[in-house]
Amino acid sequence: MATATPAAARDLGVPADKGWKHAETGLILMSQLAGLSRIALTDATQSERDVAAQYDMPDKSVFATIYLFHPAISDVALWFDRSQTALETRDTFRHAAPASADPIAFTAANNGTATSLRQVYATPGGAYRSTALALVPVGEWIVSIRMSAKTLTADQLDVRLQQLIKAIRWPSSATTATSAAAPVTACTAPLTFTKAKQAKPNGADLLMSLMSNTVAAKAKTEEKLTPQPPHPIWCRDGTARTEYGVYRSSASTGGYVMALYDAGRVISVYPSLMGQADKSGTYAVSLEDVEGTTSVFPSFTALPSPKQVWDLVESGKRNGTVKGKVITINPKAL
Repeated sequence: MATATPAAARDLGVPADKGWKHAETGLILMSQLAGLSRIALTDATQSERDVAAQYDMPDKSVFATIYLFHPAISDVALWFDRSQTALETRDTFRHAAPASADPIAFTAANNGTATSLRQVYATPGGAYRSTALALVPVGEWIVSIRMSAKTLTADQLDVRLQQLIKAIRWPSSATTATSAAAPVTACTAPLTFTKAKQAKPNGADLLMSLMSNTVAAKAKTEEKLTPQPPHPIWCRDGTARTEYGVYRSSASTGGYVMALYDAGRVISVYPSLMGQADKSGTYAVSLEDVEGTTSVFPSFTALPSPKQVWDLVESGKRNGTVKGKVITINPKAL
């Protein structure tokens, strides 16, 4: 499967009584957080770009999992929306009732700006009485926290969640975000789709798609040295699924992205450079993972539906990949 689910995670091998510092962000997770003990620390990549730390109470009454990942799109609201869908569609929490009408915006690093989001739920009749979710931006990274309790009410769990968040040693980069977080809302005018077919192999189209990704990566690096444009606002198009949600940005037109599951991987569907140049109207499809690898798939003759894109990417039919300055091309795509 070419899409989203990471390979088996590797154990980071940190002693149970020692803290762990993430090299790239400076985030520190101690062995004990708000009365919970760390029982596992794993990485689904080879470069600490998709880390999970599990914490538990001695009596197993409360547990928490802290995820740290580098998303293809760094946006708390978008990934909170995906995390909510993942939580609410699990059989364990299918009847979860949110304690507030909307997620709560808050500040995790005491910088005065509410850049993070959290939501707690009552879960009557299940194995847990309450469950909670919180997402915090750390520079271009996202920290996602899941917490559940067997006996605590939703309000009591919210207190424990905030205690755990305060116990995390946040790096200074956690205070760089200035835009207050707000939940994603539904797009006012949903996309419509006509009949789209896979376009015939076109070497020039493929090369332009691959090269555009190297240019985009260079521009992203240079953006860090220049004033940033206003943060785009994302809306959700259609009904979210466990596998993916479809989103559109206020900063672009003519396409959409599919955020896969809830851990940072994104499919982009936009007019191809060649399609714009030769007026053919083709749409390019690419997948970016948390390690910065972009895979380019066959283009479509018109705007494809998310189901068409999902089936294509799931098939693993890559035409080429790019990571940094390294480009790999499938000869059959030329």
